[in-house]
Amino acid sequence: MLESRPGANHQHDGRSDDELKTDPNEPFIELRIPPDPAYVRVARLAAGDMGGRVGFSVDEIDDLRLAVDEVCSILIGAGGHVIELRMQAQARNLVIEGSTPNAANEIAPSDLSEMLIRALVDACEFSTRGRDVCFEMHKQAREIA
Repeated sequence: MLESRPGANHQHDGRSDDELKTDPNEPFIELRIPPDPAYVRVARLAAGDMGGRVGFSVDEIDDLRLAVDEVCSILIGAGGHVIELRMQAQARNLVIEGSTPNAANEIAPSDLSEMLIRALVDACEFSTRGRDVCFEMHKQAREIA
């Protein structure tokens, strides 16, 4: 599900969003990159590594990298001065949260972006918190790597 509304609360595999967000007591990685397509490669590489830790197949890692690329493109369009990402492996699920603080523009993922992200990950939700544009994405390992 790709949403772009504030305050949405959804269920994923019977668990609420609050149960799936990154846990600060468990290992995670954080990145801050400039909102420039030249730096999105760093986010894709980190996501690929985290996908490997979860046990994603090569195809699932490729899907994840494409989804991260698309989400970062949407955040770049929001016009903030930095993209912040947090990634955490939770059993066979990868959670990626991110934001661009003080965005100049409201986000509106295109129909093509929504279709692409839906095909690549299990869930992705966009929201706004004040002037911050945020997202939370989940992908579960399905195949044996």
